Order: sequence, then structure tokens, then C-alpha cells
Amino acid sequence: MPKPVVTGIAPREGCPGTRVTIRGEHLGISQTDFIGVAICGRNCSMTAEWISPSKIVCRTSFGEGTGDIIVMTTSGGTGTSTVKFTGHHPKQVGPNEVSLTWVDESNYIDKRLDRSQKTQYHMRTDPLGINVDDSNTSDVDSSYAHMFQKGSSDPTDENFVPTWFLLKNHRETPFQKLKEGHAYMKKRANRNSNNVPLNHVKDSLPVFFEVNDTLSAIHHKMQKDLDMKGNENITDEVEQLLNEASKNANDLFKTVLTCKDRADSIRNTLNVLQRFKFLFHLPLNIDRNVQKGDYGVVINDYEKAKSLFLNTDVAIFKKVYKVVEAKIEEFREQLTQEVQQLPLSLTRQKALIRFLIGLGYDGGDPAWECLYHQHEWIQNQMLQCKDKYLDQARKLGVGEDEKFVFICEEYHTELTKIATDQFPEHWHLWEHYASGVILSETGEKSAQVEKLKNAAARHAKDMKGLFRDTIILLVNLLRAAFLPSSLAVDEDGDEANRSERSSYGMWPEDRAISAEALAECVRCCRETHQEIASLNLPSGLLDPLKVVIQDLRVLCLSNFLQEAAEEIRNLHTKETWNVEEGGVTSLPSSYNEIISKLFLFISDVQSSLPGEENIFTRASFQTRLSHLTSILFIITQKIVVQVEIWFLYHF
Repeated sequence: MPKPVVTGIAPREGCPGTRVTIRGEHLGISQTDFIGVAICGRNCSMTAEWISPSKIVCRTSFGEGTGDIIVMTTSGGTGTSTVKFTGHHPKQVGPNEVSLTWVDESNYIDKRLDRSQKTQYHMRTDPLGINVDDSNTSDVDSSYAHMFQKGSSDPTDENFVPTWFLLKNHRETPFQKLKEGHAYMKKRANRNSNNVPLNHVKDSLPVFFEVNDTLSAIHHKMQKDLDMKGNENITDEVEQLLNEASKNANDLFKTVLTCKDRADSIRNTLNVLQRFKFLFHLPLNIDRNVQKGDYGVVINDYEKAKSLFLNTDVAIFKKVYKVVEAKIEEFREQLTQEVQQLPLSLTRQKALIRFLIGLGYDGGDPAWECLYHQHEWIQNQMLQCKDKYLDQARKLGVGEDEKFVFICEEYHTELTKIATDQFPEHWHLWEHYASGVILSETGEKSAQVEKLKNAAARHAKDMKGLFRDTIILLVNLLRAAFLPSSLAVDEDGDEANRSERSSYGMWPEDRAISAEALAECVRCCRETHQEIASLNLPSGLLDPLKVVIQDLRVLCLSNFLQEAAEEIRNLHTKETWNVEEGGVTSLPSSYNEIISKLFLFISDVQSSLPGEENIFTRASFQTRLSHLTSILFIITQKIVVQVEIWFLYHF
């Protein structure tokens, strides 16, 4: 149960005994739950009456000055107050004077009976029968106040402390006088107990005079009315008038009280609306700020509402907060969808992840989920690229080898571009996640940054595996198109292996790829490797890409030698044997052109870049290179022999 809170009191000031109505929140579940109330530090529980959880009626106690109204309950404990009450000094009025507040008449002196007596403002008689001058005790009262913080030197106060009274009024009175005062008190007590009726009459004599005068006036008035009306009984008429007056007074008073209660209720409602308008306006503000893109404002408002109303027991607050939670859930879903709409810049990805973390993302770790989704998206992009160009290659007809080569060139260009563009973005997002930069660059608390870094540490091994899988997929897609024999699977092999091989693409093997196209593929793969190698990657991740580059270089050189040998073999078909100036035919120049072109292409492919293996160190390639070179020289020899025979025949 929340602590009691006093939000209103009427009237806000008055003398001791003033009847006040206290209003507020959580003022007790029932009369038994209500413990008491204190006004200006004075206990008023003796006169308190619990009406409802929002209303208490009581009378003020003795006390001057302005102070709080504190209500105490069993369920909520000691409460607080947002309003103050001001207590005034008791007002001295006569019995016939009108007063709007309760009047202490215990020290009233009727000067009509004894004008020689002085009022309490000049000289009064204390309970011991010793005259005390108030002017001599005012300073002493304040000097001893710190010794009796919860007491009073006033004999009429319920917290009366005799010690303080004696120090204040009789610190210089001889002990003999105090003994006489004690005897006086005992004598007065016995006299009052033996002559109670007489003392009562003496004390109330002025009132008796007033009542006698009033009754006498009423008697004369009735007698006059009887003389005028004869034998008619005027008592019934008077009784009827009194009853009507009483009824009208009760109706009027009831109406006034009803209006006052209604006004207090409306005022309290308006105060609640004013104090908690932030919560009531929050659902609408969330929609507006989301439309404007002020996501940070939405998160700050939600954090404030959660800290204030998450554990509230007020029904209306629970209802509004439930609407706020629904709005935040919609906003969270919108952020999740937006962060998964790739491609997306690194800056925007980090901002959306921060917003999801700020909302208390319930789905797990938003940064890791974004990384995993980006990994799947990159792989899907590469597979879609493969499907697009593989479909084009399968639709080619007979004799369209040049178109096939063009498709292969477009394929490896787009595939390596996906890797060059997306791999660095993916890895940079992981680095910012692992180092906590996603939160630290916006000045978030160090505890939140450390929590994010700890979460990233748990996924470090998984991230390495994701990046390795993406590299391997890129390599296998290239092998399926340009080195299909390196992915060969036995027909009797596992079904899963055959399915995996099929996912990389079954390119037509009867189509030849020119060495020049392979050289372009090697160039693109090298650029991709250099771009990715500039990242701070763990060692060994790029080894599959290095291997496929080496295999492509070997294949490219082999194809260059084969194509050169084939061109040299076919030189005689292009030779016209027309002797040109200088006594030679076009054959030597054609042969020289083929050899020059061969060395030009080979020089780029055979040279190893930093970090690449020298392809001539491979034993298998050395054997193949020797074989192809021998074929090249044999064909050259045959051409020379043919030329020699032609010259002998014609000359």
C-alpha cells in the first residue's frame, strides 16, 4: 500500500479546536487501518474521524505557526503532505460574541461581574495559587524548549510537562511557597468535588443572565401575540416555523456540503491529471515522435514512465501504462523490421541497435541477431547471383561459346563485388559490437557498455564461424563455375554431399572458358582478397580464398599454353605462302605475335603478390608446365619443318 499523501485541507488556518476536513490519497483502507493524524506537529487523533480513503475530519490541537498535516496508517505507514495548515493563538471572546472557530473559554473573565480582575494577557493565577507575570516567563519558555521537544508547559495541553511548568514559572519561588501552593491545590480539589453544582452555577452565571433575558423577551412576545389573536394556540405555529427553518437549514447545509465535496473531488481529479498528464499523453506522444523519427525521445519517455508506473497499484495508471506497453511493442517490432531491411549503412545499423537495446529488447541480443541476419542475407545475395547467371548460361544454344564466356565474366564480377561491398560492413559492425562502440560513442553508462562487451565475448567463436562459412561459400561458388572438377562428388557418395554440391551450381562442362576470361577472374579475386585482408580478421579465415586464387592461376596458365599451342598448330592454315618484302612470308610474324601475347598474359598471372604462394613450387604444376611447354616446342618444330619443306619444294 502506498504511503498516505495529504493534498488538501479546509480551512487552511484557525485557532485550536478548529474543525478541519483533510483530503488526499491512501488515507487508510478502513477505520481500523487508520492510526492517527498530526497537524503542525500536534497529535489530533483524539478528535479524528475516518470517513473514506480520501477524507478525514478532526479538530486541531494547541499550537501556533505553519506546519504539515501527517496521516499515519497501518498499511502505508507515515505519510507526507503537499499543503500546510497555519495555527493561530486562541482568541478571547465573550459568550455573546460571534466566532467562526472554536474558542477556549477556560480562562474567560466576565468584567461585568468583577472589573478588578485582569485577563491572562496581564496577570493570571496559576494552579498553585501564585500570581505569575507572563512578561517574565516568555524568554524562559523558549530557552527550555529544546529540553522538552515533545512536551508543553501549558497545563491545558495533553502533553503537559510539570517540570517545564515549574522551571518556567517558579524557578525563583521559595520551597515554602511551593508547599503552600501544593496545599492550595489539594484544598481546591476537595472544594470542587464537594460543591460541584454551586461552582457550576457560579461559572455559568453570565450565561444564566443571558438566557433569562432571552426567555423574558420571548414571554413578552408570546403574551403580545396572545392578546392579538385571542385564544388561538400560537405554539403550533411557532413549532411549524421552527421545523420549517430547521428543514431549510438542513437542506441548505446539505447542499453546501455536497457542492463542497464535489468541488473537492473535481479539484483532486484535476490535480491528479495535472500531476500525471505525462502518462496520459504518452501514447499519443509516442505515435507522433515515431512518425517524426525522434526515436531517442520515445525511448527516454518510456524509461521515465517505466520507472514511475511499472509497479503502480492505481487502476487507471495500470490501464494507461498497458496502452503504453502496447505502443512500445509496436515500435520495437518496427525497429526490428527496419534493421533487417538490408543493405543498410553501418551508422544506421548501430543507431537502430542502440534503440532496441534502450527499449529492453525481449528477443535476446539485438546486435547479435542483426549480425546473424546480415550473414544470412549476404549468403542469399551470393546464391541469388549464382542462380541468375546460371539460368542464363543454361539457356544458351550451340555455338554461343562467346556469350557463355561473357556470362562467366559478369558472374565473377558481380559475385566478388558483393563480397567486397558487404564483407567489410559485416565485420566492422562486429568490431563495434565487440568493443562496445555501439553504445560508448553516444555516451552511454559504462555498465551498459561492459554488459554489451560481455555479450559479444560469448559470440566471438560463433562470429568467426559465420565469417568462415561466408568465405567458403564464395570460394565454392567460384570453383563450381571455373574449377568444377575440384568439387567433384562420387555418384556413390553421401546424399547430403551431392545436395551441397548441387547448391553451388552445376555449370555446363562442355563450354570452354578462355584463358583471358580466367585471367580477369584472377584479377577480381585478388582485389577481393586485398579488400578483405585489410580488415582485422583472425588468422586463417582467408586461406580458402588464397587457395582458390592459386588454383585459378594454375588453370589460367595452363589454358594460355594450350591456346598458344593450338594457335601455332593452326598457323599453316592461315599461311598464304606469299613472299613479302625481305624474302619472308607472314608465318614468322604471326608466330612472333602469338608468343608475345602469351608472355604478356602470363606475366600478370604467374607473378605472385605479397602473401601468395609461387605457383611454380607446386610439383603437379611443374609436371604439367613441362608437358605443355614440350608440346609447344614440338608444334613449333613441326611448323619450322613444314616451312623448310615448302621452300625446298618451291625453290
